[in-house]
Amino acid sequence: MNAGRKEIAFLAKFAVIFSSAEFLIFTLDFSALQVFIARTQAGLFGLQASGSRIILEKGIFDITPSCTGLVSASILGAIIFSLSKPSLGQKAYIFASGVVLLLALNYIRVLAVVWTGAQFGMDAAQLLHIASWFATSLIVLGLWYVFTKRVSKVDDFAQIL
Repeated sequence: MNAGRKEIAFLAKFAVIFSSAEFLIFTLDFSALQVFIARTQAGLFGLQASGSRIILEKGIFDITPSCTGLVSASILGAIIFSLSKPSLGQKAYIFASGVVLLLALNYIRVLAVVWTGAQFGMDAAQLLHIASWFATSLIVLGLWYVFTKRVSKVDDFAQIL
């Protein structure tokens, strides 16, 4: 019965942290990051950018807060900070390392989607966008699992709830 309580507490903490992070992501102004992504990626492919939009011959990509990698980082943060282990300092290290890696991976993911849109059209880009988001989610879980097990030196997931 105690394990059930730990799992419910984990889920409750996760929901609060993730919801709070999502609220901040969509409330605060991340336009500088969005414009950076749009302009640098448009520049790499010789495309035009207007604000956070990349203009292709076959459509427009709007770089929203969801395209920045911050949503993936919020998932990672919610998982990490909902657990009882490792220590807060170790959690911060895992989170910071994960965020840096996720932002870089997300930049490459969006780059691939934009390239696909420019080469093969918006339908192909949309398909890659969805597939790559799911792949990124799996990477988030994998990063958390590997880093947490390595840092906290535990073998069983129940030990970190």
